[in-house]
Order: sequence, then structure tokens, then C-alpha cells
Amino acid sequence: MTIREAAEFWPDPRKELLKRWGETFGVTLAELHPGHFVTYKKDRGEETSSAEVDAEVAALLELLKQLGLGSEVERYIRPLSEAGELTSAEIRALPEPAQRYIERLKQEISDLEAANDRMESRIRRTNWGRSR
Repeated sequence: MTIREAAEFWPDPRKELLKRWGETFGVTLAELHPGHFVTYKKDRGEETSSAEVDAEVAALLELLKQLGLGSEVERYIRPLSEAGELTSAEIRALPEPAQRYIERLKQEISDLEAANDRMESRIRRTNWGRSR
């Protein structure tokens, strides 16, 4: 049963929040995996707020839980608001200086992650030749 089909029979008022899910993914409920949730949150975040995305994700997780299918994906999914993340739509709504500042911070994080990866690689190479 697909998300769209399941939403039709779900008596919960949150079934309206599943409409977009049904339009986005035509897979059966049993085939859903964490990648679907990551993709949905990223794509949907281009259009709306993190609160709306979180509500839609929570509705699908509740449906899955009621059907006994949610435990596999639930442990991998964190609400955007819990992580303090802004969606692309929310960032675009900010003043231009705030957007530039966020982009600069993202670049600094990326640079630090790259430097960290290089340092880990050097340490591994250094330790590789040592006897144990």
C-alpha cells in the first residue's frame, strides 16, 4: 500500500499532511527507508518552513508506527527544529546580510571539515608504519 492509499483510510486528521508525501513518493510503505526522509526534508525545505516539514514527517512516522513499520526509519530521523536547522525557504526569507553570514559560516564549517579529514589521513599514514 502506498502513502496515498494509506492516507485515504487513516482516520487521523493529520492525513492531510501526507498529501505531499503521496505526490512525491509512489513506493509502498514497507519500502520506505531513511533516504526517502532525507530527500523529502531537503526538497520540501526549499518550499516551506522547518515546522511544516517536521509536521509532515511526524505525520508519516505516526502512520508507519500505527502500522508497525516505523521502527526501522524512526531511529534515523530527527526533526529539523530539534537540530536548529533552517530550511532553504527560511534562509531566503532572511535579510541579505544574514544570508551572507550564514553562507560564510557554512563555508568555514566545510573548510574545517576538509582540514580535519586531511589531518586524520596524515595521522593514519604516520601510525601505519609504527609497530604495535
